[in-house]
Amino acid sequence: MGVRPSSPPPSQSNPCLLNVFRSKLRLGHSRRCRITQSPEELLSSIRKFAALAYLLTWVLLGPWFYAYTVVYAGHPPRWLWFLAPLAFIGGWGPSIAGFVVASRTEGRSGVRRLLVSLCAWRAPPRWYVVVFLVPPLATALSLVVVDRGTDTLQHFAFGPAIRHLPLAYALALPFGPLGEEVGWRGFALPRLLTRFGPWRATVALGVLWTFWHGPMMLFMPGASIPSFMGLSVTSVLIFLVQITSETALMTLLYLQTRGSLFMAVLAHLTFNSAESVVFSGLPSMALDLQQSVYLVNVGVLSVLGLAGLLWVTRRSLASPAV
Repeated sequence: MGVRPSSPPPSQSNPCLLNVFRSKLRLGHSRRCRITQSPEELLSSIRKFAALAYLLTWVLLGPWFYAYTVVYAGHPPRWLWFLAPLAFIGGWGPSIAGFVVASRTEGRSGVRRLLVSLCAWRAPPRWYVVVFLVPPLATALSLVVVDRGTDTLQHFAFGPAIRHLPLAYALALPFGPLGEEVGWRGFALPRLLTRFGPWRATVALGVLWTFWHGPMMLFMPGASIPSFMGLSVTSVLIFLVQITSETALMTLLYLQTRGSLFMAVLAHLTFNSAESVVFSGLPSMALDLQQSVYLVNVGVLSVLGLAGLLWVTRRSLASPAV
């Protein structure tokens, strides 16, 4: 048709940019995320991690969810609860896989690096503000867009929301944030960044993270795709966009906090609980309104994720590693 093809994202078309990210990771831009493996070793370790993370979750958590939801329709016999620890281990598949493969490929130093990063709480205060405010504000903005005003949001009560906050965080923390982030951001992301740069690393990790949720999609409505969306090709694709957008924002956070896994855990926590916290301060909403808010929120996160990757890309080009 004679139309000039659009250029690919900078990290794919500009080898200098990829070298900038590799240099920063190798030369100690953060000691917590320095990776010294060859490209072949990087890909091999990522494959081993992904295979083990999926295996643990799909073999241990998947059957338990199937029994609980499909076989016993949410009213399981007592003996099934004795198998719950195995399901819990399955839910921790990514973090366990991260520790195991790091130990096998790097020895004690690899495990130590993950533990140090998990405790790396020192970060610029502005990133704490971003972590705790962006997810709930994105939800609130989505509600304003759906309402075309503040008809619903003006009834928001801070008291119930604040009281709900500790419970929401306490229930969410042991599962997704701690059970996954050692794997996704602690093990996989620095290797993907070293090998591919931020754009392709974000897409690859977004896909990996999305479809790891397979057992939850199939057997536990609401544990991944919202229950009001149902399971369909469309809902899976929307969930893929959501998770990849969150991955983009967390890639930005990772790079700007020198590979802090502590901050990644907090971000995962606030993403998982933002909607629950905001809705707890509002009057009960119809399911169609909740669905609309969710869909708009995915769009908002997509815009923020793209903007974040563009910003970190341009910033790296402006101040390359020496």
